[in-house]
Amino acid sequence: MNIGQVCIKLAGRDAGKSAIIIDIIDDNFVMIDGNTRRKRCNIRHLEPLDMVAKIGKNAPTKDVLAALKSLNLPVREEAMFSKEQKIQKKEEKAKKAKKK
Repeated sequence: MNIGQVCIKLAGRDAGKSAIIIDIIDDNFVMIDGNTRRKRCNIRHLEPLDMVAKIGKNAPTKDVLAALKSLNLPVREEAMFSKEQKIQKKEEKAKKAKKK
């Protein structure tokens, strides 16, 4: 497996979701990101696909999601927002709830 390899997570909470390898830790573990949480993952828990994305080592989540989108794979929309935008959305929801 190489950096940029597109995979499907087979085990755990994120099973069935697509991810891209962003770093190789050792012979058994890689760092993944994408429709999953960014975390260390055992390579036995990944099913590699025939697709490879052109991303750099430790690419930010925004770049990883853009690469998934360019490969015509579904992308989790909530991950496209920055932390500031998420906070702003929560504040807007709270204001609407107070008005009711």
